[in-house]
Amino acid sequence: VFAVALIESCTHSRLFPFPKTPPSVNQTPYDWSNLQRDNKGRLSYIRDGKTLSRTGIDVSSHQQTIDWGGVAQDSISFAYIRIGFRGTSEGSLSADSFYEQNIAGAKAAGLDVGVYFYSQAITEDEAREEARFVLQQLNGQTLDYPVAYDLEPSPDGGGRADNLSQEQATALAKAFCDEIRRGGYRAIVYGNAYDLSRYDLSTLSENIWLAQYDGVPDGSISFVMWQYTSKGEVNGISRPVDITLDLSDVAQLASESQQHQ
Repeated sequence: VFAVALIESCTHSRLFPFPKTPPSVNQTPYDWSNLQRDNKGRLSYIRDGKTLSRTGIDVSSHQQTIDWGGVAQDSISFAYIRIGFRGTSEGSLSADSFYEQNIAGAKAAGLDVGVYFYSQAITEDEAREEARFVLQQLNGQTLDYPVAYDLEPSPDGGGRADNLSQEQATALAKAFCDEIRRGGYRAIVYGNAYDLSRYDLSTLSENIWLAQYDGVPDGSISFVMWQYTSKGEVNGISRPVDITLDLSDVAQLASESQQHQ
């Protein structure tokens, strides 16, 4: 059960740069008794009176027009913006129709930004094609957070990438992330427990962004960001939105503590 706290909302700055590789932690670095929920139902990770988490959202054309000033004033520190996607059946690449206005609006409002791509690649060449599409859309634009690779089964179960083997899915993630790094950006792999089970995570060098909405993670997956709800309410956004905790500072502190032991 989460502790309930009516705490004053504030924007938290990172103690460390977002890690380029997963922090070296032998066991889960998170003590979930440090989670506190504010009067809006949002979670923060607070230890010894210090907030070690940052709160962010991810958005796409589904949210339609966003008042980014309102978002920033609602104690949101960062935003992940869908930059594009591959179709689940025909496999064509498309830019998100709200990407340009969303990234411009989020930056103008002072939020840190990252982008994500919804993949339906079935070959390594297609995964690299997706990454090059992302790089083309970015056109050298500065990002504060890594580019997220999002490979999910199709909603109707008939998608072109639904039946990949673990070996195939892992190779696709590596191909995408390697291409993103060659383009000068960092990468992160997103998914829920099922999505992430499609990879051999022990062979991936990227950080993990975990989606889990029912209770706290059990520690079986190492991650630095946790998307804990898809039903968030944020000023400036008229539709429900995913909310994520950036816990990378917690993981980094735990990693440094282990190294000094």
